[in-house]
Amino acid sequence: MQLKANPFRPDKPIDNFELFAGRAHELTVLIRSMFNTGHGNARHMIVTGPRGIGKSSFINQIHSVTDNGGDVLAKLGIDAGGFRFRFPVFKCRARKEFSTEQVVTALLEAMPTKISSENIRSIVGDFVDQWKPKVTVPGLLTLEHQTEAATDIGREFVRTVSNLWSAIKDERDGIIFIIDEIDTVAESSGIASFLKVTTEELVDAGLDQVVFYLVGVDGAMEHLMQDHPSVARVFENVELRPMNRSESREVVHRTLNSVPRSRPVRISDESLEWVVDTASGYPSFIHTLCFEAFEYDSDSYLDKDDFDKAADEVVSRIKRAELGQLLRAAGAGDYRRILIAMAQCESTLVPLAYIGTEIGRPSNELSSYMNSLVKRGIIEREDRAIYRFVDPLLRLYVQKLDVLEPTLSSLFDEK
Repeated sequence: MQLKANPFRPDKPIDNFELFAGRAHELTVLIRSMFNTGHGNARHMIVTGPRGIGKSSFINQIHSVTDNGGDVLAKLGIDAGGFRFRFPVFKCRARKEFSTEQVVTALLEAMPTKISSENIRSIVGDFVDQWKPKVTVPGLLTLEHQTEAATDIGREFVRTVSNLWSAIKDERDGIIFIIDEIDTVAESSGIASFLKVTTEELVDAGLDQVVFYLVGVDGAMEHLMQDHPSVARVFENVELRPMNRSESREVVHRTLNSVPRSRPVRISDESLEWVVDTASGYPSFIHTLCFEAFEYDSDSYLDKDDFDKAADEVVSRIKRAELGQLLRAAGAGDYRRILIAMAQCESTLVPLAYIGTEIGRPSNELSSYMNSLVKRGIIEREDRAIYRFVDPLLRLYVQKLDVLEPTLSSLFDEK
């Protein structure tokens, strides 16, 4: 067996614009925001969408614009009139256990090397030294500024950013701050209060070329609003939804085109359409299925046999525990009957009438079951009386229940 480098990235965001597919409208909105920020009219944004939809890959394209904006703009048909998008980008990924202090100091510590100098390091270092939580006992953080921390840290942050901007403004167009996975700290850390205070202080300080971009799952803004109700007025929402069929095909083609020309790999039309149907517009699932098919491929031609093996590998080994837990969370009895009926439907978009026919129940008797499955995050309502699996791989798993989990597939009467 000859090893070959796999171009698909199921667990890693896309950094390279050449591999990034679709989202032309959303990218244009983002680039317009960057352009306006550089002209003193910052508009803060939050990028939201379900897990696996490509939020981190999308926000990473900010680097594509700042590093090689001409090519990106040309491919999107955007004329920026010579504007160069010279933004240093500070980015951190929040974690569930992070306090506001930890998020903000991690953000400033992620200083781009392109602006790193002794003076800049000193400006940032003074803030970090003051606000970074101190560890006094192994594993126990001591937060020295607990009282009104959000307000105090917001004001100090703006003072630091003001000094930073004064030092770089002759060579830069603005400053971008990105907080990824904002949903992990949205409710408990006080981060919403910090964001509200900070954005107001930036305006008061005349720092109109500084912008925040947040990234989080659906519902992130609602969680932020529980901490500070008016924060929603500050951030424009860019919502990423499942890709259309053309964009999904583009994900596959762009990735395969990155394979060295000396060893090209193709995909059959049948297999391509199967991937598009199965992944339901989620780029992460496209990469997951294609990664495994690429591993099984032996003739540089991804066909049905490769993807049959890939699907078995994904649901029987890689994602089996996760998918089994989802199925158990859905419930037994008629809940499981509904999921089996949905999985057996040829389309990923399943009419309620079809489900009723398959399980022998009138549609009007299924409303409470469907609502419960939606609340549990198992299915979602695509349109009136049309449903789909939230995780497309759960559909594959349920299709193979007789083999993978025969006890689960037979527990129709369990309540």
